[in-house]
Amino acid sequence: MDATGTILSSIPLFRHLLEEEIESLRRIGRVAAIPAGRQFDIKKVNSLNVVLRGAFEIESMGNTDVVYLAPGSFFGAVPFTETRQAGKVRALVDSTVMMFGTEEMYRFFLMSYKCLRGYLKILPRTGFRVSEIGRDYFGGDTRIVTVYGPSPLSGKTYLASLLGGALRKSGKTLLLDLSYTGESLFNHFEMKIAAPISHRPEDGPALEKMISERIESVDESLDCLNVAHGSKVRVNPDIVSPLLFVLSRVYRHIVIDCGDADPDLRNRVFGLSDRIFTVVRSRKDPRLAFECFDGQLKEGQRVYYVLNERFAGAVPEFEGGMVLGDHGDPAPGGARERVLRCADTEEVARLASLVTAPRSALVLETGLLSSLCFGGLLPVLGESGRRFDCYYGSAYGFIVLALYLRSGDNREFRRLLGRFFMEDRMEKLLDVTFPTEHVYRNNLALKLAGEIFGDSRAETFRDLPMAMLGHGGGGGRRIFSTGYLRDLAAASFCLYPVFEEIDIHGESCHSGYPASRVRVEDMLRIDVDTIVYAAVENRTPLRRRGDAMAGFFSRYLDFLESVPRGEDAAELADERLVMELSEREFRFEGFLDRSREIAGKLVGKGQRRERP
Repeated sequence: MDATGTILSSIPLFRHLLEEEIESLRRIGRVAAIPAGRQFDIKKVNSLNVVLRGAFEIESMGNTDVVYLAPGSFFGAVPFTETRQAGKVRALVDSTVMMFGTEEMYRFFLMSYKCLRGYLKILPRTGFRVSEIGRDYFGGDTRIVTVYGPSPLSGKTYLASLLGGALRKSGKTLLLDLSYTGESLFNHFEMKIAAPISHRPEDGPALEKMISERIESVDESLDCLNVAHGSKVRVNPDIVSPLLFVLSRVYRHIVIDCGDADPDLRNRVFGLSDRIFTVVRSRKDPRLAFECFDGQLKEGQRVYYVLNERFAGAVPEFEGGMVLGDHGDPAPGGARERVLRCADTEEVARLASLVTAPRSALVLETGLLSSLCFGGLLPVLGESGRRFDCYYGSAYGFIVLALYLRSGDNREFRRLLGRFFMEDRMEKLLDVTFPTEHVYRNNLALKLAGEIFGDSRAETFRDLPMAMLGHGGGGGRRIFSTGYLRDLAAASFCLYPVFEEIDIHGESCHSGYPASRVRVEDMLRIDVDTIVYAAVENRTPLRRRGDAMAGFFSRYLDFLESVPRGEDAAELADERLVMELSEREFRFEGFLDRSREIAGKLVGKGQRRERP
């Protein structure tokens, strides 16, 4: 990423954007040179202006304060807000700004639904008042649920119908048919299948008009829209995000029925989903979806596996997933009655509650050895009754949280932590290779992670562990919410470039540290309601005792820990838990004991942010 991209991604309004979204954003911006002394009325500025070079001052009307704007600052019209600055803005030196027009920004968000959701969540957290149209599109309130089946005739359309029937009780719900063949959602409600929307109109109003004309109502709280079923042409995947942009104004839940017939369309749907219910016919069927999920899910999507008893027979339990009972065939002409009746059962209500229940996330600050302090915090949070729907970390912090979720009790947790972090154990993970591209092999880290985690998959845990990993030789980053924990943990240990990377579905992955770190903004793109950020503040440089670890690796860790953190990663969190220590030496047992003591005093006294 060049200097302009770096500046754009550092602005609080845009810090949640993916790298490709930053590139799309800069393409719609217009660079303008502003000579020194140029002055204009800020209320008359109809664009959002980002300072790329130079400096400006703003003199507010009726206020003697002067605000100075350096590169990375912005002024002008902030999209979807009612907040407008007043006064005069003047260039102090020859300067350069990037200007974003209101209409261009609207079209930009039209093409990136999750980008819009994060942006609208960030606005009030940074002091802006969301406009009426912004409140209409408040993406944080709409949840996107996809029902998918890796094998044909799995019952995915039936489950989508059941979820629609159940979710309509907690908010207006839309069923979106994106399957080309097989049963249609319309069949389950005994309705005539509407014509598909198989292409994308050129402008927004035309799309909105087409949508309103094609929607069919089941009842006052549940509607159906056909996008692909019966279409003679492939649906343009680019239609999905604008559809969600428009539909999110009206619907609290959008349930998408999607199959494998069109991989490009399926992958776009997956990318925009919050939850994916995967319907399988047997206990072994989830494996059919592993490769697809591990390759395509990159933003913390939550996957559930649902075993359909209609094909599997009676199943007392399904490890790592849930069971959908066999409801039998509908009576002649009674498909609608069966769906609505079964949608009222406790079984389906449990599935629907996974969508409707408030969702919380614990974000663990990215770090190395200091992350062992989370080994004291996590058990204390659990003992206090505070659990989270997802835990998000990277580097050594992810290893700690993965071991915590894998452990049966605190004693086992402490033992497993020791296998990774005790001084003599870490040294044994350093398998030196001839220093060509790397210094250490990854095989011992993979072996240890395999012994601890086996074939456990992240998505099968009740409380979801999510890993931010780096990939490639640059600063690329990706969030994994599916995959084998052994691979995610081993990659989190492998510090680039001294360690070999870990191959995950054809991608070379590593810890990402220190170039890439977890961000609260990452959680604002997904359907999380409350975000708690946990951090470690050690007031003194941390040293390891003696020569317990290889000298080169020890000095390398010292160097990495000295790299500045940059912007305040917890700025947009709802609550902060900061563990303050004054430890000079890294001592495994002492670190755990001290962190548990501090956590006991801290939990319940987190710094909760005041909502604007």
